[in-house]
Amino acid sequence: MYESFYGLSEKPFNLTPDPDYFFMSATHKKALTYLKYGIGNKEGFIQLSGEVGSGKTTVLRSLLSELDRDIKVAYLVNPRGTFRQVLRTLLDQLNVVPFRLEYSKERLLNKFHEFLMSQRSLNHPVVLIFDEAQNLDISTLEELRMLSNYETEKEKLVQIILVGQPELRDKLDRPELLQLRQRIAVRCHLGPLSREESEKYIQHRLAVAGSDGSIKFTREAHDAIHQYSHGIPRLINVVCNNCLLAGFVEETKKFDGRMVSQVIGEMQADEGRSSEAAPAQPQPVAAQSREPVETKEMPTPPPPSAPEPEPVATEPEPAEVAAAAASNPDRELAAATAATAVAGTAWPNIRRVLIWVALAAGGTAFVIVVGALTWKLLESLL
Repeated sequence: MYESFYGLSEKPFNLTPDPDYFFMSATHKKALTYLKYGIGNKEGFIQLSGEVGSGKTTVLRSLLSELDRDIKVAYLVNPRGTFRQVLRTLLDQLNVVPFRLEYSKERLLNKFHEFLMSQRSLNHPVVLIFDEAQNLDISTLEELRMLSNYETEKEKLVQIILVGQPELRDKLDRPELLQLRQRIAVRCHLGPLSREESEKYIQHRLAVAGSDGSIKFTREAHDAIHQYSHGIPRLINVVCNNCLLAGFVEETKKFDGRMVSQVIGEMQADEGRSSEAAPAQPQPVAAQSREPVETKEMPTPPPPSAPEPEPVATEPEPAEVAAAAASNPDRELAAATAATAVAGTAWPNIRRVLIWVALAAGGTAFVIVVGALTWKLLESLL
């Protein structure tokens, strides 16, 4: 898609294990050398392990491209199933017994032994490669060990290469596979690329794809790529391919740290690993600050005092009113004053009686009648 823009003959960061792009880092060179040594010296079992995306399959493809054509190779990718099923697949690849033939395990083993002897007479080594060997069952691994018993006084008739993730090493360390582990003559583990190797790896792939040097990654860009990939070639390919795509869109061939970090951030967001994708967990209030909180003791308010009683107007006693009237020379005025005083004195008592009667009777009509009579009484007194 972007090859013509950058002047490339092909995409430089494909994820396929292309031996043409094999980068000879220190750890990959060591792995390839160990494999060649094990095959050349007919060592029997050879173990190669490495993290996902570290380049194990690329090393194998490079090995196969360099092997002599006289070497007979059966290459099983992600082998699963019983030992008989695995053996049928091997013999089918070696053109010994077609897979469609339902031979017993014993007959298959006899056919395999006959094949090994015939290839020895022709000086044709036989190599069996199991990629993703961590998926092999324990029983299958144990029976594969028995194949190494096909040997002469001088050498093994078959070399078996077990390639897998770190789980392969854990599986081979199990007690029940002690005899197999003792037969592994060559072991190698693929480590990640260093920071400098990561930069050379990118430049190497660009050159193989036909770059004229116009594609530039700054030092900060290489730092960001290595920090994200941890030196795993597959992850380097993923980041660089996305960078080239982003550069094609923005019509630029130069990539700095900011642009690479932006590409990585978009990748992480698509993978659901963005920091914004995870909501912040609520923290307890007490955890927000470790400083002691100063508290001030507030004075205790005094209890509310009982309200002072309001002064009550006292009414004059009837005797006092009568005495005042007697001393008054105007006897009529004195009589009226005395009547008023008596009525005023009697009224609170009458009011209390009326209220009690009304509550007891509960009748509205009765209250009206009594009220009317009382009013007439008061008018006569006043």
